Amino acid sequence: MDSKKILIVEDEWLIADQLSKALSKLNYTVFAPVSSGAEAIKQIEAEKPDLVLMDIVLQGEMDGIETARRIEAIANIPVIYLTSYTEQRFIERAKLTRPFSYLVKPINESELQCNIEIALNNHKIETALEESCKRLKRELKGTINALSETIEFKNLFPPGHHKRVKKLAAAIAKELCMAEDKVHGLELTAAVYDIGLVSLPMELLRDIGILRDSRLALYQTYPVIGHGIIKKIELHWPIAQIILQHRECYDGSGFPFKIKEKDILIEARILAVADAMEYMTTNRSYRDALTIEQALNEISKESGARFDPGVVAACLRLFKEKGHKMEG
Repeated sequence: MDSKKILIVEDEWLIADQLSKALSKLNYTVFAPVSSGAEAIKQIEAEKPDLVLMDIVLQGEMDGIETARRIEAIANIPVIYLTSYTEQRFIERAKLTRPFSYLVKPINESELQCNIEIALNNHKIETALEESCKRLKRELKGTINALSETIEFKNLFPPGHHKRVKKLAAAIAKELCMAEDKVHGLELTAAVYDIGLVSLPMELLRDIGILRDSRLALYQTYPVIGHGIIKKIELHWPIAQIILQHRECYDGSGFPFKIKEKDILIEARILAVADAMEYMTTNRSYRDALTIEQALNEISKESGARFDPGVVAACLRLFKEKGHKMEG
């Protein structure tokens, strides 16, 4: 088994020396101790240790807690704090950097080894879980994109339709300060929200702009169909529910269930605006595309009726103040 490499960050020379000798005796590889946060960061970048023993009180501008925060930004390395301080203010600050342990001086050798081994093992498990999650996300994204391509392959939409909707929906969500994880879920939804249309007759879809009566009623079932398809997949995000609600209107006049205002998921309210913008600014078989300015005027007219006023305002800011483009 490879000897694990440990960096000691300690400004008291005697303690640093004692720790070095103890760790060497325990068959760890120990780098020369450093006494400041700046030195620690340089050593980490150069040597890539497996674990850091970090004193909280250090020489220089950064204390151990700030140093650990900066280490977290540049490297995936577990940190164990070493300190003579047990005040709550230190503990609360230290917790923010997610240390693997917090040892109070003087440090017992067996306790030190136990904490190091637990930290290394927990870090190994966390890293494996993170990699597994990343792989699953990549696989999910690939599956969602394949479904999206299938929908467009049936010539239901102009090329790049879902990419344009996804880009605008994500931009609106970020403008509304939506959490990153929810934005990601919205982006995945934007790739497949029209999947229910695949089950409808092509002749019906070619005439969407002029549907009436029973043919219109049939068309309006597609969010329910899409929801039924996607709900069978166990997902972290409420994608099936967003699909079900994306044609609901803010004033309750939409379909399929005529719910309104905050009863409609915010992701569905955002998707409704993004979808409308894409729909109006691309050519269709039964009409020419509107300009961006014309499309913005149309969604403005529907603010508070078809669309959430807050979402409309965010969309207007993106185009009129921040230069957003309808590009896939």
